[in-house]
Amino acid sequence: MLDIQVRFSLPIAYQNAFVSLHDREHKVDFHLKEGTHVAQSEYVDLGVVDRVEGRRLLGKFSFEYTYEPDRHVVTVNGTDFDSARSMCLTTVPEGTSEFCRQRVTGGGFVADDLTSNPRWNYVTPLTPGLRDVFKGIVRTVNDRVIEALQEQPHLIVQVRKHPPEMSAEEHQKFLTVYRDGQFQGLHQAGRQYGPGEQVFTVDSVFGGEVTLNYGEAFANVIGSTNDPKIAGLTWIQLWANQFNTYPVICTSYQSNGFGCGNSLVGGHVIAGQHASVVAQGSNSVWIFPICVQHNNNDNVYMQALKYLKGIWLHNYMG
Repeated sequence: MLDIQVRFSLPIAYQNAFVSLHDREHKVDFHLKEGTHVAQSEYVDLGVVDRVEGRRLLGKFSFEYTYEPDRHVVTVNGTDFDSARSMCLTTVPEGTSEFCRQRVTGGGFVADDLTSNPRWNYVTPLTPGLRDVFKGIVRTVNDRVIEALQEQPHLIVQVRKHPPEMSAEEHQKFLTVYRDGQFQGLHQAGRQYGPGEQVFTVDSVFGGEVTLNYGEAFANVIGSTNDPKIAGLTWIQLWANQFNTYPVICTSYQSNGFGCGNSLVGGHVIAGQHASVVAQGSNSVWIFPICVQHNNNDNVYMQALKYLKGIWLHNYMG
């Protein structure tokens, strides 16, 4: 079981003739267990709905996660990741069944999330700006959940995010080719591909970001280096695009006395001290900037010393 607590208060005070929100700090607890589940907080007292007989307005938070204690990995959705499974605030006037849901980016179904309740519906001219207040609360709670997870000792946090924005020309550079589920390299314009070969966009493998603990051990993925050198440069450019900076040094620079060079690639790596082949469809592969010497040596492991954030690949070679 993984337990975290986060605190939040209103981004701005809100009060009118229909709804009043408490201007005070709230705390919410989440309990994460092994597997993929939906974490739910207890209800908190947000304020009063004057238009519903002055009843208390209660709210609870929920989000989907995957917790793998054997790998010390937890996966959650990022604050800007548009999904019906992202952080959600469910509000209800006490003693009624008139639920409304506010999601972190608006993902989901409006007809279900903002139901046609006869009295409680905050997306009306009677409550101007209230939806923005709730959206701000949800985003704050989601950010603080991620921060709380990243502060947990010995826990690796994977955060689902959308790929960085790219031009059509850049996007084409990240097309990958698979044959019978095996990675063949990057797509080559003008080349004719056979019926057993499939071309995938970066969206199909980009999971988001991963944050490692300082000194976390990781090792090469065996079987991912058969792409030409330009592919390595492409992966490192994807990392640079995601984090808005170009790496200038190996993530594991001189770890355990290893002689790092100055040429860097975006290395396919996994947690642990042993290089390994990774099963098709795995969600455990990351991209980190590493030197060519580390990338070509499967007999040593690396450590997260210079960069703690990497790209997480979803459904690797799937």
